[in-house]
Amino acid sequence: HCPAGRGTLDNPGAARAVRAGAMMCPALRGCLALAAVMCAAAAAGAPGAKDTGRPQWQSLGANSGCGRSAGASAPLGVREESAQSVEECQRRCLEDAGFCKAVEFRAKGSLCRLLGEGVRAMHIAAGSECVRRLDEQYTEIYVMLPLDVISPLKTITDPTGLEHMFDSLQTVGVDGFMVDVWWRFTEPSPKAYDFAVYKDLFAMAKARGWKVQVVSSFHQCGGNAGDSCNIPLPDFVLEAKDVWYKDAAGRETMEYISLFADEVNIKGRTPLAMYRDWFDAFAAAFSEELGSVIADVMVGLGPAGELRYPSYPLSHWSFCGIGEFQAYDKHALKSLKQAAAAAGHAEDWALPPPADDVGDYNSHGHETAFFTEGFSTDFGQFFLDWYSGALKQHGARILGAAREALNGKAEISGKVAGIHWWYDYPSHPAEATAGYYNTNFRNAYAEIADVFAKEGATLDFTCLEMKNTDNAEECHSRPEYLVMQVIEAAKSKGIKFAGENALPRYDHWAYEQMAGYAEHVDAITYLRLSSVLTEAENLERFADFVEALHGA
Repeated sequence: HCPAGRGTLDNPGAARAVRAGAMMCPALRGCLALAAVMCAAAAAGAPGAKDTGRPQWQSLGANSGCGRSAGASAPLGVREESAQSVEECQRRCLEDAGFCKAVEFRAKGSLCRLLGEGVRAMHIAAGSECVRRLDEQYTEIYVMLPLDVISPLKTITDPTGLEHMFDSLQTVGVDGFMVDVWWRFTEPSPKAYDFAVYKDLFAMAKARGWKVQVVSSFHQCGGNAGDSCNIPLPDFVLEAKDVWYKDAAGRETMEYISLFADEVNIKGRTPLAMYRDWFDAFAAAFSEELGSVIADVMVGLGPAGELRYPSYPLSHWSFCGIGEFQAYDKHALKSLKQAAAAAGHAEDWALPPPADDVGDYNSHGHETAFFTEGFSTDFGQFFLDWYSGALKQHGARILGAAREALNGKAEISGKVAGIHWWYDYPSHPAEATAGYYNTNFRNAYAEIADVFAKEGATLDFTCLEMKNTDNAEECHSRPEYLVMQVIEAAKSKGIKFAGENALPRYDHWAYEQMAGYAEHVDAITYLRLSSVLTEAENLERFADFVEALHGA
């Protein structure tokens, strides 16, 4: 516990501080010193609490009536007055802020209803608008759309079904949705861009008063957990040779261009130039929507859109294998050779660790020489630093291209994978093969957060729904510790933190786990919209989750 005068466990802020410090110990190996720092922070207040600068009001859209539950009528404690506009109605509410939590303005009759209870939902009411005050702990909640919401014909796959699901979401008061904007659909041939179907989709959000999180999806859909579609990269990209990640056996993965080929010329353009051109075209096509309907552009940085190597493809890997290094394409080997020469080891450090030492996709950490001893040798430290460093440089390049193209008109973010298996093992092998150097007293996530901070990007992280006890002990899985390490890393660099669930969940325990991070999280994106989510019982449970995040 914290020493006297440095915060106590009776203080919620102190308790969070000590818990956060303890959770970070497996990676940092500085438990006592870190706990002292966190206790000091707790004495001043909660560590890493999010900035609560939020809009004062949230409209639930045109034709919305305030409700206590999905589809229900207005709350109890209603006072009706005359007003000529929703703005006047809001002013009346603030004049009696101790009572008023929301307003419902009805243009017909110039009626203003001041509501004395928090609003968690809405119902359809023609000519009415429900607007609620936002609690200082308000956390935005978005819902990911189905991966195949856009068809290969570049149309909305099921517009009627989508409208119905949107109607259900609107009743629970979500802030908007996230959608993948696929490279293959939007640039079918070099520099020929087509965003028309996404214009239609975003118009559906605007009509509901929602915001959109856009993912610039430079990766393929298919081959990762939860993928329910097959959307390759554009054909003109797939035709390129020698620009794909390779593992030790020489197997290529074509789900994302190798970061080591960022500056390689492909028919007159480098991949980096392709990404930059795409962002320029996107910014031009959506100049009116950026910063209003489009709140955030999540920059695609690797497989599944995440800043990582494709170290655990489902074609070769199963949980909870440690994965494999992806450092064998010719550009990666050239980069490693140059780094070895610069380190004065041109001959003995010019190749990745031997395959026999690192194991295969489904090995366990204790079964390998590299992840039991080799990782901490001079060569092991050099290799992991080079491998993770190349990933961070790639992230900086692509985030920088997005930032320049969008020019501050919308926020940008990047996703970091929640690789929770083998987290509670000294060498952190599954993280290491993905490019996260989180051992040898290195803090992978603070280093990544530093990259994001320099580009003004939000750090988005997965696996918020998971508990330490969810997986078999042999997997050394500690998602709660991992999430807290990443939260503290983001806060230490002064950047926003957003989160997601890694797998579809509809149960109270998963929602409770995610909501537990609300004070640290600026936005949560729920994976994912489906007919299962909008079933009555599941929707009611989801409504409770939204209410908890909104502080109603």
